[in-house]
Amino acid sequence: MLSMAQQTVLKEIRKALHPPVSQENLAHASGLTLLTYRKAENGGNISYSTAQAILRALNGYLRTAEKPTVERVEDLGLNIV
Repeated sequence: MLSMAQQTVLKEIRKALHPPVSQENLAHASGLTLLTYRKAENGGNISYSTAQAILRALNGYLRTAEKPTVERVEDLGLNIV
């Protein structure tokens, strides 16, 4: 079971972005439904390919904000099954 801190790593990164990025925008950039994205961000079970899609989209926003990127999906604290 993931701890609460691990479950919220993705959310913390998204909320720290400036300009702010909504769940809807990150879901769209990931090619995912909002429901699937929210499930991932809240610690629900997701596939590795879903985690990779989120990582690619998130890193795009991080690059735009001139912030360090996340190298591995495991660093997002997602519950990958």
